[in-house]
Amino acid sequence: MNSHKPLLAPLAAALVIACGTAVWAQDDRAPLPAAKQAGDITYVTGGVAYEEVPAFKDAKRDYPLAIEIYEKAGSKNQFTADTQVKLIDKEGDVVFDAQADGPYMLVKAPAGQYKMEATLNGRTVTKQVTVNSRGTANPVVVFPQGTD
Repeated sequence: MNSHKPLLAPLAAALVIACGTAVWAQDDRAPLPAAKQAGDITYVTGGVAYEEVPAFKDAKRDYPLAIEIYEKAGSKNQFTADTQVKLIDKEGDVVFDAQADGPYMLVKAPAGQYKMEATLNGRTVTKQVTVNSRGTANPVVVFPQGTD
């Protein structure tokens, strides 16, 4: 029985290190920014700070619309901010109009079909978006290089 005791100390140390690393990694994460209102619609926006990105990815499942906004930068896409985002319903009414504070915008939009307009520095990208009562629509907007 005593032959197992030497193995317990390294195992215990490894567990302490692993648990400490997991706690440290979570402490590095920033919380989701405060929710905002645009008319009757609640939304959260941000993600420029790298520490916020995990919070947005985790919260995505709680929002029927998760918009990602980037600008082309050579062969890659880079984060952008200050994009004006509008959702226009089938009747042509603007049901949501708000500014994205970063590349992520989580929106509690009602189910329906929308024309989404994302405008950055006078350049507009339009997409058709269907928001369902289940799941998350995830449109990605990529502005041409030099838009910012």
